[in-house]
Amino acid sequence: MQVRMIGATDVGRRRKSNQDSLYYDELSNFGIVADGIGGRKGGEIASSIAVNGLRKAFMNSDRIRHEEVGPFLTSAVDKMNSEILERGRKEQEILGMGTTLNCLMFVGEKLHIAHVGDSRTYLYYKKHLFQLTLDHSVGNFLERGWLPKSAVQPGAKEGALVRALGLGERIDVDIYEIALKPGQLFLTCSDGLTGMVEDRRIAQIITENLDQFESLPKLLIDAANAAGGRDNITVLLSHVRG
Repeated sequence: MQVRMIGATDVGRRRKSNQDSLYYDELSNFGIVADGIGGRKGGEIASSIAVNGLRKAFMNSDRIRHEEVGPFLTSAVDKMNSEILERGRKEQEILGMGTTLNCLMFVGEKLHIAHVGDSRTYLYYKKHLFQLTLDHSVGNFLERGWLPKSAVQPGAKEGALVRALGLGERIDVDIYEIALKPGQLFLTCSDGLTGMVEDRRIAQIITENLDQFESLPKLLIDAANAAGGRDNITVLLSHVRG
């Protein structure tokens, strides 16, 4: 399988700085999107630590076999979580910083995703868009019975994160494994896109502009900014070719 990758990131219309981080390498079939947690100092530092650390771990690793991908991703994310916590302890002004993470590795006939937080990966296929990852939010965890109401602080928003790098010593990583077939398009993005543009509209933009693959990240970012651009916006697209 050949995978084409293209991505872009934008500060949006309301924020003064971009706390998102993006990295992708089409030749290596490897990509990362991380979104520093808003409302906390050091979000851009946390997302940068996560992305750069995972990039280095991947580049410094030997050839990774299918059965080794999950343990590799889990171990690398755990290490980045520890580095973020340690940096915060050393620099009190950024203590408590955190970040979401979606890391993609295409190996052979499969896509492996490491997911923490509320950045998302979608599958677009035959004009339909499917959300693959589950947001690690208070609302989702309460709905599924994974979090007792007594554990939620009064006034906590449903969108508040239950899991993210930097929130605690222990990090639980969701690992997804998806079989590949030609024509699939994977969209990985920060919530600056999904918080502004409905899934149905995202699918429409992709459908109408799939033949302009390299323009798609900007078109999606433009749509988020046109809707208000309340947050930083990062988009990574991975198109599976036969």
